[in-house]
Amino acid sequence: MAYIGHRCKCGHSDLHHTQDGTGKTLGRCTADYGKGCSRGCSRSIPEPEVIPSFDGKGRVVERVIEPGDGLASMSDSPTVRTCPCEACVALYAQVTATQPA
Repeated sequence: MAYIGHRCKCGHSDLHHTQDGTGKTLGRCTADYGKGCSRGCSRSIPEPEVIPSFDGKGRVVERVIEPGDGLASMSDSPTVRTCPCEACVALYAQVTATQPA
């Protein structure tokens, strides 16, 4: 399923960055097994976007999960949750308003 998040100028999503707790900046990039990508990250949080995901055959999964929901995991309680900021919630409302019920 796709989710709404923020993509840093380094190219990685907010899920690959540590959170500083302020909600105003993306933290350090944790891509490349936590070592960071060394591409130069944004100081401010960029506008949200729909970040697609794909099924096992490479097809785009159309369903977008609600901001603040957890990503699917092997356990019943997801360990990764998407960004619940106002901008992500607004984009989710806009995207889901155009989807058929």
